Amino acid sequence: MITAGIDAGAENTKALIFGADRVLAYSIVPQGLQAVLPVADKALAEAAANAGIKVSDIDYLVSTGIGSEQVSFCDEHASESAACARGASRLIPETDTVVDIGADKCLVVKCQHGRPFKTARNDRCAAGTSRFLRIAAKPLGVDVREMGRLALRSQMEIEIDSVCAVFAESEIISLIHQKKHPEDIARAVFKGLASRIYTLLVKVGFEKSLVMVGGVARNEGLVRALEEKAGCSIMIPEEPMIAGALGAALIACEKGMGKKK
Repeated sequence: MITAGIDAGAENTKALIFGADRVLAYSIVPQGLQAVLPVADKALAEAAANAGIKVSDIDYLVSTGIGSEQVSFCDEHASESAACARGASRLIPETDTVVDIGADKCLVVKCQHGRPFKTARNDRCAAGTSRFLRIAAKPLGVDVREMGRLALRSQMEIEIDSVCAVFAESEIISLIHQKKHPEDIARAVFKGLASRIYTLLVKVGFEKSLVMVGGVARNEGLVRALEEKAGCSIMIPEEPMIAGALGAALIACEKGMGKKK
């Protein structure tokens, strides 16, 4: 059986093809200002081509993500928490808790054997998302990844008190005018975000097998800040952006097998 998962996010749509108990191929397509459906269609077509199959060869397709409901050609939809838990646990089997930071949300899922049983999220404010990092990086004149590397060079702790992204930007500008070092400001930004993530971790009752997925998982500054706050190491999959799509494809496999019985 060949299945597929589509994770329709706010910034990128990920499509993944699964068969013979392995990932056959995947594709990541920027969402931009386009409608969700054509981007999902493009991502799926690219993933299928990369797998050397036709889209018509796919037996079952499940979508997830913020734009999931708009992927009208899928067989069914899966919640982000279910897909995230399943995908992360497949990539790192010892996963106990997953942190997924997207452009529009921070999702924390406590899970066992790939099954979610407690979830906490912040999607009402940019302060807990990767959008906050972009806002914070702008006055420093760097991109988010460079800000992460910058934070690792910090020698002095300072605080950014604002939890609102707009007010935090003003506070960063004020710190720049006070001649605070850019690396110290960058570290303060990541510390603030790590504190907000930690609040969600406490809500779900995390343990020590902590996994981070999503594009921000590659940001060294955030990973370091969250490790310091949580008091444990964070595991990162080789390709953290595909966890949701992989989880959706695994759910599709389960659902598709059930339909055949």
